[in-house]
Amino acid sequence: MRPPALGRQRSAFRFNITPMIDVVFLLIIFFLVASYFIRSEHARPVSLPQTPGGQPDAADNRPHLTVTIEPDGRYSIGGQLLSQDSVVQRIQALAQSPETLPNERGQVRIRADRTARFAEVRQLIEACADSQITSIRFAVVQPGE
Repeated sequence: MRPPALGRQRSAFRFNITPMIDVVFLLIIFFLVASYFIRSEHARPVSLPQTPGGQPDAADNRPHLTVTIEPDGRYSIGGQLLSQDSVVQRIQALAQSPETLPNERGQVRIRADRTARFAEVRQLIEACADSQITSIRFAVVQPGE
């Protein structure tokens, strides 16, 4: 074995970070896409009522529950059909969630089909009142949308 020449030094080991940067960018893209799908809840399609006074949904950080009322009066959350008792339990769980502040008990968003009876909507509103949830929003569409 020959000793290295005096004029030449061995170069330090170099770590190639290009593949690691590629992986990080792919992870960022994955999480951006995943967060979009989480935000756009898997809701069953319904024909929402029209109103000219509707306002766009403002960004709100408090926890919320979106309940869809089908034309035949059935309830669904996240695309899954549920009984009225199950929906009431979910509303109660939202009110008791540890993420809610004492004076803010979460928010219930109601997506009711325009042909659904008001009795189902009223039952949801009463369940919210029983759980002391005071923030209820209704999904509507602007005329012409």
